[in-house]
Amino acid sequence: MDRTVRLLQRAIEVPGLSLKLALLLVEYHIHRNEVARRSHTKTWMARHKRVKLLPL
Repeated sequence: MDRTVRLLQRAIEVPGLSLKLALLLVEYHIHRNEVARRSHTKTWMARHKRVKLLPL
């Protein structure tokens, strides 16, 4: 979440970039990070089939 706030702050500082476009940029990055996280998890699970995960 901290990265998201920093990204939004930096995007707002860009001259000529509206708040709407800055928010769209942040939403795009949040979505891409979620897709990447799911992909990494899926790959890790496929490579480590015998690992038993314990809840924290």
